[in-house]
Amino acid sequence: MEFKEDERLVLVHFGELWLRGRNRNSYIKRLAKNINDSMQGEDIYLDRLYDRFVLRLGKDSDIDRVKDKLRHTFGISNYEVAYTTKSDMKSIVKLATKLLAGMEKSTLKISAHRTYKDLPFNSVDIVDKLFQIAKKMKFPLSNKGFDNELKVNVTKDVTFISYDKTRAFGGLPVGTSGKGVVLLSGGIDSPVAAWYAMKRGVELTFIHIHGYPDNKEVLASKMPKIFEELAKYSPRPKIYYIPSHIFQLSAMKAGRYELILLKSFMFMVAEKVAEREGANMIFSGESLGQVASQTPSNIAAESDGIEIPILRPLIGFDKQEIIKIAREIGTYDLSIIPYKDVCSINSKNPKTQTSIEKIREIKKSTKLSTIVSRTLKAAQVGEDI
Repeated sequence: MEFKEDERLVLVHFGELWLRGRNRNSYIKRLAKNINDSMQGEDIYLDRLYDRFVLRLGKDSDIDRVKDKLRHTFGISNYEVAYTTKSDMKSIVKLATKLLAGMEKSTLKISAHRTYKDLPFNSVDIVDKLFQIAKKMKFPLSNKGFDNELKVNVTKDVTFISYDKTRAFGGLPVGTSGKGVVLLSGGIDSPVAAWYAMKRGVELTFIHIHGYPDNKEVLASKMPKIFEELAKYSPRPKIYYIPSHIFQLSAMKAGRYELILLKSFMFMVAEKVAEREGANMIFSGESLGQVASQTPSNIAAESDGIEIPILRPLIGFDKQEIIKIAREIGTYDLSIIPYKDVCSINSKNPKTQTSIEKIREIKKSTKLSTIVSRTLKAAQVGEDI
């Protein structure tokens, strides 16, 4: 791999994946695919160098847009804009001095790593030399509590110098942990649950069961925007919009059990969509004890009869913890936009303790399986509406 002198590029590090043992290469290949997929339309070229990717920028590259797409790619631990030079002390000092001249005089750490040992200088020599230069340029220097870090990485053929390290979300590349479906509401919790599922490598299909009589009406709501924000983290996901009016008309006689019956209905719909999409997991945004449908007995009753695993990434989170993540991933401001979610139009005094036998009885009397089949005939994938 040849590099131009003083070439600007992005070094992408994949941390956890390096520890995957025999499966390491399959994870890294998937990460490379996901990065390339996310960079469609960008003027970039991705290559691997030892334990990192080198993302080379063309003349039409938008560095801020490229960095934002990397931030939304699971499997990346951190990335940094770097510049290249020859692996000799004179060239390293020249480029480092140029970069220091353009940096703010904030507290600085200088570090160096030499992967190629057959050189007349070592990492300590580099740090000592650059330390003296930075000191003359009036930089406050520290190895602890620093605001910025000038990093020098010396390989056999090229040296990278960077100072713009950005921490990413880590996790596993989407697609390395199989396929799942997620029940996506207009609230705060389920988008965060979806995000955590994708962070652990699950390729998701989203399902939004809504209270509108027509799927087209939901497109004018906030839901496509929430989906669009989450779609940044996964290559080409899809969303099913599914009206709930058939259930609403049929389940009124469930009384105080209506909300629990609704959750049973949602899981049954999700299981059918999972079969259609080749998925083997259902994800949901429940947090234990947060609302009436999320007590231990109600969770057990709602899940009864579902044959594939229902996973709840937020089960032990409190509301403030969920809100914090929602803000960080960009879904919070959308989630708090007023919206008549299907869960909000059901019983105002729901049962908090329910037996599995009682829900089985109500599911049978309301012919819930038939309602699910009829409902699925009205399901549409977002792009097909």
